Amino acid sequence: MAAQLREREVDLLVLKQGIDTSTPGGRLQFHMFGAFDEFLRELIVEGTLEGLASARARDRVGGRPAALNAHGVEMARALYEMKGDDGKRRYTVPQIADRR
Repeated sequence: MAAQLREREVDLLVLKQGIDTSTPGGRLQFHMFGAFDEFLRELIVEGTLEGLASARARDRVGGRPAALNAHGVEMARALYEMKGDDGKRRYTVPQIADRR
């Protein structure tokens, strides 16, 4: 993105940090901050992937537990498919969800 802005001769002026990309020093500062942010993001991704792999190795799975067992899912689907006398669905999704 920085290269695209430079091609279009667009400069960035950040008042709080004193960055002005119309100067060589400002461009250096802008690129350094971008490089640090990219580095930190990659460290976070790497740590997350390592943590997930470690959890999988211990037979742990993340995420929220299932709200319904197989029977509950079957019942919810059956209720959803039920039709009333008018040919429309007998129960709305919120009504089915409230039956848990």
